[in-house]
Amino acid sequence: MLLAACSGGPGSSSGSSGAAAPTASATAPLLRDVASGPAPQIAGAKTGGTLTITDEGAPPTFDPSGAYYEFSMMVLDELLVRSLTGYQNVDGKATLVPDLATDLGEQSADGLTWTFHLKHGIRYSDGSPVRAADVVYAVKRSFAYDSVAEGGPQYVQQYLKGGSTYKGPFDQPTVDFPGVTAQGDDTVVFHLVKKWPTLPYYLAFPEVSPIPQAKDTKATYQNHLLATGPYEIQSFTKGISMVLVRNPDWSAATDPIRHQFPARIEIQLGVNPQTTQQRILADSGTGSTTIDVSGVVASVQNQVTGDKKDQFVSGLSPCESYTSIDTQTVPLAVRKAIAIAYPFDQIRKASGESPLTYRPASTIAPPQVPGVTAYPPVNGLTGHGPGDPAKAKAMLSAAGQLGFSLSYYFIDSQPSSVQANVALKAALTAAGFTVHDLGVSAQQYPTDVTNPSATQNLGQGINSWCYDWPSGDSIYPELFAASRAQTGQSAGDLQSAALDAQMTQIENLPITQAAAAWGKLDQQILSQDLPTIPVDYAIASYVFGDRVHNVVNDANHGLPDLAQLWVG
Repeated sequence: MLLAACSGGPGSSSGSSGAAAPTASATAPLLRDVASGPAPQIAGAKTGGTLTITDEGAPPTFDPSGAYYEFSMMVLDELLVRSLTGYQNVDGKATLVPDLATDLGEQSADGLTWTFHLKHGIRYSDGSPVRAADVVYAVKRSFAYDSVAEGGPQYVQQYLKGGSTYKGPFDQPTVDFPGVTAQGDDTVVFHLVKKWPTLPYYLAFPEVSPIPQAKDTKATYQNHLLATGPYEIQSFTKGISMVLVRNPDWSAATDPIRHQFPARIEIQLGVNPQTTQQRILADSGTGSTTIDVSGVVASVQNQVTGDKKDQFVSGLSPCESYTSIDTQTVPLAVRKAIAIAYPFDQIRKASGESPLTYRPASTIAPPQVPGVTAYPPVNGLTGHGPGDPAKAKAMLSAAGQLGFSLSYYFIDSQPSSVQANVALKAALTAAGFTVHDLGVSAQQYPTDVTNPSATQNLGQGINSWCYDWPSGDSIYPELFAASRAQTGQSAGDLQSAALDAQMTQIENLPITQAAAAWGKLDQQILSQDLPTIPVDYAIASYVFGDRVHNVVNDANHGLPDLAQLWVG
């Protein structure tokens, strides 16, 4: 949104405000090529009992081929299914490790072929063995965008051989898809049309978790999928609840990521977070063994910062919010004046944004992304403060642009958006701009701000982003590639062939070399192009009962590491 933090991202509430300049958690990617299992021990952890996980949201699907909401992906990845790779969280740091695979893959000299070998002895929850053909089928199934993969990620379309035309095994059952093949029962080979150095990150997605074709029930598969993780589904009611019980065929000895602490896990969807969190903090009924991942609500903020602080955890998430500026119609000198005038503090106060919901942003990528190092804020982009309308007005005057017309949409049906707009409009008007603010409904807003034919020049396109994996190739090209601008799905409508070429060059670097290059590009884009104003790093938060233990934030997903929770 133009005037607020990430509103639709996973766990985008809570945290603490602070200095705008981030402290990078890693200057290089956290990767480990060998990890056999079992997962690292957790001191004091107990087994047994029932854990309840609640969420305000209700993901549209838990099918591995279509899951693309953070919550559904985490439930799948950490509790139900295993993919070729995954994230091992230790001491607050998430390291990419091999999961079903023996290592992070063997890349050919030309970078167009990746080979993975499966660990031995891994079985589904029905006792049948996992085979390479099942991984191949799962990847093919993820192309079924008109059915089980609807709304899912589409990276495989652009990278795998034949991916641009393949429709999946349901629509094209006789097509010999060349993008992924099996060699025997334990080897999976990916065939690419262009280099994909970060493929091991994608292979942590549930879309790559094995599915035996003979047991695929298509639309109903998500109801009782074949589990390879520590739990299996006992019951599932879409949009309401899911009950998990222990999977007796889970191979702990080969799993470097997951534990099997609770005997039973009950997941409740679409809950009222206010009543749920109040019940949790009162330790009423099942509240003592419940964790809510909706994000802390205002009514309990005094409690979780006071005597209930031990039942509250917050931390960074993969999401960030921005205010985009149309680089095609707004000159750079004017964009710089907008940045100087931007009233961060007034907008937050007017919209009622709690300091538990954000950290001020000063970079394009969140600070936990490897390579994103702190640099002095450029063009006044501190992420906080009242702005300086007088200085911005002088800048406009010097550029001969006093009275420059700015136009944007805001949501007129939400009081917080209306009040935030009052603050923004006042600051921009004081800075010498002519402001045209157009109120639209919450339902119409997403369509209007991504309409490539719209004439508005502020807040169009992407104003919040959650990365898919902690690498610049899942952030900068997605926000700034010229191809994105053509569909209205960019941040700032940049259409730079030179920038596109630079991003492609970095994308082709090995993971270990690309991180620093992406970090330098972050500063370059804000300094030289200024297509967007970073506003908030979204903060994830969780409220939990006094019998829920080891709540660890996963900054790459904005959710707790579900595989480490225990009750007692």
